Amino acid sequence: MNRKLLYVALGAALAYGAPTASLHAQSASGQDSTDQASSDSSQGQSGQKAKKLETITVTGSLIPQAEIETSAPTVQITAEQIQTRGYANVYDVLRSQPLATGQVQDSQYAGGFTQGATTVSLLGLDPGFTLILLNGHPLADYPLLYNGSSNFTDLSSIPVSMVDHIDILPGNQSAIYGSSAIAGVVNIVLKDHVDGINVTARMGGYSEGGGENQRVSITAGHTWGKLDVTGALQLEHTAPIWGYDRSFTDSSADNPALNGGPVIPPRAVLIVDGNTGKYVDPGAAACGNLSAGYGGTLRYVNRPGSGYYCGSDYSNGYQTFVNGSKAASVYLNAKYHASENVTLYGDVLYNHNKIKLNSGSRFWYSSIDTGGYFVNANTGRFELWQRFFTPEEIGASTNNDNQTSDSYTVTAGAQGTFGGSNWDWNAYYFRSEQKVKDSMLWPLKTKVEEFFLGQQQGDYYGYPIYAPDTARMYTPLTEADYRGFSAVDQTTSKTYTQNVNLQLTNTSLFSLPAGDVGVAGLMQAGEQYWQNPTDPRVIAGDFWGLTGTQGEGTRRNYAAALEFRVPIFSMLSANVSGRYDDFRYGGQTDSKATYKLGLEFRPFDSLLIRGNYATAFRSPDMGYLFAGPSGYYTQGTDYYYCRTQEPNVPISDCTQNAVNISGRQAGNIKLKSITAKSWGYGVVWSPSSTFTMKADYYHISIANEVNSLSIDRILQDEANCRIGSNTAGDPYDINSGLCQSELALVHRLPANNPQNPNGLSAVDTLPINISDEVVNGVIASANWRHDMGRWGTLGLGADYNVLLKHTYRQIAGDPVQDLLGLRNYYNGYRDVSTANVDWDIGDWSFSVLGTRRGKTFNYAGTGKIGAWTTYNASVSYKLSDSIDLSLISNNVTNKRPPFDKTYSAYPYYNIFNYNPLQRALWFQASIHFQ
Repeated sequence: MNRKLLYVALGAALAYGAPTASLHAQSASGQDSTDQASSDSSQGQSGQKAKKLETITVTGSLIPQAEIETSAPTVQITAEQIQTRGYANVYDVLRSQPLATGQVQDSQYAGGFTQGATTVSLLGLDPGFTLILLNGHPLADYPLLYNGSSNFTDLSSIPVSMVDHIDILPGNQSAIYGSSAIAGVVNIVLKDHVDGINVTARMGGYSEGGGENQRVSITAGHTWGKLDVTGALQLEHTAPIWGYDRSFTDSSADNPALNGGPVIPPRAVLIVDGNTGKYVDPGAAACGNLSAGYGGTLRYVNRPGSGYYCGSDYSNGYQTFVNGSKAASVYLNAKYHASENVTLYGDVLYNHNKIKLNSGSRFWYSSIDTGGYFVNANTGRFELWQRFFTPEEIGASTNNDNQTSDSYTVTAGAQGTFGGSNWDWNAYYFRSEQKVKDSMLWPLKTKVEEFFLGQQQGDYYGYPIYAPDTARMYTPLTEADYRGFSAVDQTTSKTYTQNVNLQLTNTSLFSLPAGDVGVAGLMQAGEQYWQNPTDPRVIAGDFWGLTGTQGEGTRRNYAAALEFRVPIFSMLSANVSGRYDDFRYGGQTDSKATYKLGLEFRPFDSLLIRGNYATAFRSPDMGYLFAGPSGYYTQGTDYYYCRTQEPNVPISDCTQNAVNISGRQAGNIKLKSITAKSWGYGVVWSPSSTFTMKADYYHISIANEVNSLSIDRILQDEANCRIGSNTAGDPYDINSGLCQSELALVHRLPANNPQNPNGLSAVDTLPINISDEVVNGVIASANWRHDMGRWGTLGLGADYNVLLKHTYRQIAGDPVQDLLGLRNYYNGYRDVSTANVDWDIGDWSFSVLGTRRGKTFNYAGTGKIGAWTTYNASVSYKLSDSIDLSLISNNVTNKRPPFDKTYSAYPYYNIFNYNPLQRALWFQASIHFQ
């Protein structure tokens, strides 16, 4: 670690700014933001030092303590900041933090497995490596699989109006929280105390169109003697944003790679002559029959070198970037102080969300099982037919994917002290469950084939023979036609996690010369369940071109944890924790012990020097363990053909460089846990109660990552084994275990196939523990608040995160990839920084937040595109003691994603790094009743 770089990071944090971890952090149980603001103000005025504060429990520790800053850095975002900084929801809050440098799949990922969910990637690592907690408890996995293979936590089910604060703790935290806490922990803490009734209404939309949304929330609290009750209700509606709502994604003419060349629209209606590879000219009149499609833009088009077809420049825009949704959330928290030493408590959160999304025009092409080609008895040639179904033909919403998500969390427990001792106890039950119903209308393979091609008249070497009427292709459909050859694919998927816990805590187990030794212990028994069925007709191949994931499984886990806080001498204290987890499933046992050591050195009250070392693990994903056979369609390179049939042709120019194949995958019950180690050190300087600076270095190394050998890797190995050597001349034995296992994964067509003898047809993959990854970097922040007398109070903040190293190796023996230097647009950000200015004067409050996301590689990998800087702003006015009015804007300067002149694929920007929303404006009114 270069110390100079650490100093540079400190300076950059001061220059670029953002929200920082609070000096006086809140406890794990939330309180109303108004109460908190008052509390912070009184703390600032008193000027009390941290060591005099009442003990609280902070994220990352089981032991209540006086010091807010511990051996590990924590970033906190309060409810007040969520409102004033212009965040739309919990996903927006977390995705905007400098720690969230990684790419994620969200509602923009058309055709993805989890287009109805949102998540976050800390430090550029897999979303599954971040443990998401609600009030300190792990949430259930989302029932559908991320990228069709792994589990993650959905943030869409958490109502933002009920959030008190969010803590982000980077680095290994398994010694406290167990599995998955590798990249870090996100603890979302809901409000548990509200005085009176608060009603808030927000409405607004986007200046470029679409996305109109309204939100109403009611929070209320009251105390009846020994009973404290807090409740909340949130109702929200969001209209979709379509591709055609944005000027840079509404048309094929938006393609920045055209460089003045002709616009080549997608091929909406097309017939290909399989013998020549050229298009069969339909004639202008045929396309004219369909000219009402896509708003009257479907036309007769020529693709140079290929021929004529029917297409529309605007067909791509008929997909959603933001899902339409209607959501309702209910929250109830209650505490009953049964006696001086016993409190009964419980809470429940329920969320219901109806989502409508659209992945774009449904389409069909002929004979999908033979690569699209059939024998046309009328012409005597191989042909491929392709047909888009336009919104005018089938209805704009007929091909919507309709999802309903129902989730709940419930906690019930009791806590107290043993008599007059220092021992506290807490026994509770926690359960989190999510259920997703998914339904969509989809063409049936046999019926849609018969509709366009008629009855099959036999086959020729496996290729079906039809005598179709070409006019059918160029006759407009009706919604009844579409429904006639389609059926509803509907599934209900479910996950839950539940556990019972007993925790014992003693903040003064015994005394040492430097202070009291604290201890906490935890015993836990729990269960996880995952069910992701697929319509049997999908598995049977009855739906045209539709694949899906499936599986079901249960596992149980048992854990014990112990934590000590030890004052070594007056300036130095240590925190030591360890945990043992045991998972049991399918006759397998996977056990893991983890530990963490933290040191805090305070040479004087305003300075903290800290360091930590920890281990962590992630038990194999339920999807990786229990997934049943499932498939998908992709492309691959037939290296065996290229090396044997076209040996002097570059792979990129080989005729079998990108062939359509079927990918097939399944789970692996014998997987073991992913393991990790992390360490870091840093400094916190707080010369006054109104000024704080921090800087920390972090390092995380991960081993035994679960991965499937890529299809490209399998096909290269297959070629090496069949030929007997790789391209460098290293020998491969076809009878070796490696070669036999790789050859069994590759499926080829018969040698007598007339169209593609011995051609690729399918490749199987299986998850195994093979990969390793390393990431390190620096986070730095600064926060200053100044009382300017009659000019009010001014606050300045800064936050900065930069990745110094991110390497990945898929399998032992492979070269280590430098992901930061890899010229690939799939890379996330290397650095993210934010800066904020807050000014309170009288009844007015002003806030501006700027976020700068660093440069990323362009689509072609030939260079970088510029940094993306956006600003959020808000203005609030206190109309009276009970009424507050606010005008809030997200991306106030209306910035679109950075321009990439090489991005030739729709939607012409990197959907994994950026979004097309542009400026959002909301008006908000809040009323408080005592």
